[in-house]
Amino acid sequence: MKRYEKYAVPVVFLIFAATLAPWAFDFPLNDDWAYAMASRTLADTGRLALCDWGSSTQVLHVITGALCSKIFGFSFAALRTVNILVAAGALFLFVKLLDEFEIGAFEKLAAGLTLAFSPLYLVLANSFMTDIHYFFWMTGAVYFYVRNLKNPDDRAALVWAGAFAAAAYLTRQLAIALPAAFTVTLLFQGRLKWRGLAATWALPGAAMAGYALWFYAVHGPTWASENYVAAATLDHLSRPLGFINDSFYRLFASMVETGLMLLPLAAGYLFSLKQFSARNSLRCRVSSAGPWLALGTLAVFALLNGPLPYLENTLARSGLGVLTLGGAALKPSGPFASHLFWQLATGASVAAAVFLMCASGLALRAGTPALRFIFLACMAQLAVSLIGAKYFDRYLLTTLLPWFAVAAVFAARGVKFSKPAATLALALCGLLGWAGMKDYLAWNDAKWQLAGRPRSGLSPAEIANGFDYEAWLSYEKNMAYLKTMKPLSMIGEWEWQKMNNYKAVIAFNQDPRLKLLDQVEYSTPFSSRKGVLYLMTLKN
Repeated sequence: MKRYEKYAVPVVFLIFAATLAPWAFDFPLNDDWAYAMASRTLADTGRLALCDWGSSTQVLHVITGALCSKIFGFSFAALRTVNILVAAGALFLFVKLLDEFEIGAFEKLAAGLTLAFSPLYLVLANSFMTDIHYFFWMTGAVYFYVRNLKNPDDRAALVWAGAFAAAAYLTRQLAIALPAAFTVTLLFQGRLKWRGLAATWALPGAAMAGYALWFYAVHGPTWASENYVAAATLDHLSRPLGFINDSFYRLFASMVETGLMLLPLAAGYLFSLKQFSARNSLRCRVSSAGPWLALGTLAVFALLNGPLPYLENTLARSGLGVLTLGGAALKPSGPFASHLFWQLATGASVAAAVFLMCASGLALRAGTPALRFIFLACMAQLAVSLIGAKYFDRYLLTTLLPWFAVAAVFAARGVKFSKPAATLALALCGLLGWAGMKDYLAWNDAKWQLAGRPRSGLSPAEIANGFDYEAWLSYEKNMAYLKTMKPLSMIGEWEWQKMNNYKAVIAFNQDPRLKLLDQVEYSTPFSSRKGVLYLMTLKN
């Protein structure tokens, strides 16, 4: 049975995700329309043309989407299903990574399922954005780097690590941090030699050079590369005080939200706080004052900034996912709409973050260079993410979540881990994540159904129905026109949207000033009554 343990988490996740019937929903979520657009173009024409909206390298991601479209035909339902399979594969690699540190069977299962059932992972798994695909390649690279650190003679592991890192870079630029962190780890070990350096950077370096050559010599710049990746980032860095203030806010907010996402793992130490600073079988301990200092700092942050959520764009008071319609106050959102819920969640998240930091400190003291490499890789990616002009909660998937999940279960080798507490918290988080995702899919499905009904005198493109809907119908056409009128640097972020001639709008509330044209109901686990979306005219 032991050899099948590594399959438990991905199989449970697939069953869990399948209960939402993701293959039944053929519409984009958040920004995945941009990558789907490029995938469809590649599948239909054989031309690799990146969407102007996407800021990541995304090449491998787009190719994957194109292959999916060639095999199954283009649809968001097919892309979403493939994305969920990739998410299951990433969980398999994550559990394999835990195997390298002799983590107990229950703790491995708890860590994998905590990640799988977290609201963040479930939302991203159902969206064809680059996050899940990058997490897959990143986790594979980290796994093979760890194997090489544990056994320097395993040169095949280093080759595989380079291949995964190269694939990760062709998905998101962030992957440059992976071979860089491995190089620093070798330097600290006194193992850095020219031959090892060449082997470390051969495949990732080839991917970086090849992409740069193709992008600048063949493809050409996109709106995002001109205005977001370069200009907005430089502008963010050009204001030192603002950058420092933003960075501290992002760090504290990220730590609290990490506590929320990994609450089941932190709950396992609910009765063991003192053991972190006492003698344990790991023969290491953290300062007894450390947990109280961390608790005080995060508590002050929470008091100054109010309750969660802090970061865009997965968690909101309207539920899970990106809210794209107006009238959110009338949307059935269950516990997410409760101020008390967010107060309790913030308190629990702050406490959980303290437990996780204790586990992190213990893991860094007691762990091997391979374990410290994971910390370095995650922190390097966090540093790169903090530089950007925008910072979203989904960035936690590749920065803080992997490290603190690994550290939390590694610490269980020396500190008592409560299985009942972790199991109860896991069940509650899983239930909340499932309900939130069910609601997210339901109201998005309803808005597409309502806008898609045939009507005389009103085309789908004339309906204001959220930026994802509007972008899928008009972004490519509008941007093509704008690029003939002015240089990329002069095109505003939402200028494409302002070109649309909207005659009607869809919202959660019925505006008495507007004429009601149609409405649709949808079922949500957050209410015994059905939610309602209204289509109203903007012009008489």
